[in-house]
Amino acid sequence: MQWQRRIALADWRRRILSTRLSSSTKENDRLATLVLLRHGQSTWNATPTFTGWCDAPLTERGIEEAKASGRLLMERGFSSFDVAYTSTLSRAIETCELALENAESTDTPIQKAWQLNERHYGALQGYRKADPKVVERYGAENLASWRRDFLGTPPPMDETHPHYQPPPAPLTESLKDCQDRVLLFWKESILPTLAPNSTALLAAHSNTIRALVTYLDKVPAEKVPHLRIPNSVPFVFRIDPESGEAVSPIIDSAAGGSRGRWMFSSENHNRLRGNIGGSGGFIRSIFRAWDLNGDGVLELSEIEKGLEDLMSGDDIAVGALAGKFLEEMDADGSQTLDLEEFEEHALVACRKFMPELLEEN
Repeated sequence: MQWQRRIALADWRRRILSTRLSSSTKENDRLATLVLLRHGQSTWNATPTFTGWCDAPLTERGIEEAKASGRLLMERGFSSFDVAYTSTLSRAIETCELALENAESTDTPIQKAWQLNERHYGALQGYRKADPKVVERYGAENLASWRRDFLGTPPPMDETHPHYQPPPAPLTESLKDCQDRVLLFWKESILPTLAPNSTALLAAHSNTIRALVTYLDKVPAEKVPHLRIPNSVPFVFRIDPESGEAVSPIIDSAAGGSRGRWMFSSENHNRLRGNIGGSGGFIRSIFRAWDLNGDGVLELSEIEKGLEDLMSGDDIAVGALAGKFLEEMDADGSQTLDLEEFEEHALVACRKFMPELLEEN
């Protein structure tokens, strides 16, 4: 039975590939692939502290997260990158290098740019986010606004600040300021290098990646606070090199929808769940990740492949579980799942058959 399932799954994958090649080869050949990757956990992430341009290194956990992201990239077919971009901060550089090493793409040229550095937090930089003295001095509402509002700008630091750096380091930045410099670098330095059928890795920081995702997904300013970027989880976009726009269809999320596709795995799904908009955004992102042929419905084989990515176990166990998921959620008896069915029934199915998927860290 196991070999029969393997043959059937291989036949399905060949059919999907054949369909793609026959119907959209020209479309795919003109597109570039951009993989966004936030650095692994840093020492100041663990505190947590307003880090910004301070050069906090990776923790041991962050190192393992970066390595795991590289292995995941290789497993999903990303073992050759034409170019990689990262910031000038060590946590992003090390993540980039470890990811490429574990994806077996060590010959990839890496370009480092200060324009991809984390957002500058001004006078807050270097202070713990929950420091009572900081809260008392600036007020909880102001701190929340400066952290999350698109135009919120922390007080600037001056040359007496212990973490002051000379230009090009700014004295403070709003999210919009950060986005402006990131997008200028995107348009002037990255986009011109994205040739058709090329693949690029961009390993950077929460707010610099958020700035680019906000642009690619056309996220309204009022929804930017809902956009979260988890550590070391690859986020894949298909880019039209001529227009610079992401071209994949949108599936709605708390941040207004994404054209990107998160790479789910057994190692990272808890980080994803905690960062991409609660259960609703998490479920929609799973659907998008599992919909391999992009037709808006999930077949049994796609559910099997998605479950394989999230769990360890033999093929028979995965196949049986996929069948249970489909039976539980297939409200119209079509033997496929559309997004509405998946959203309505996935949480119940997960709690029933795979509760560990919803467990908190």
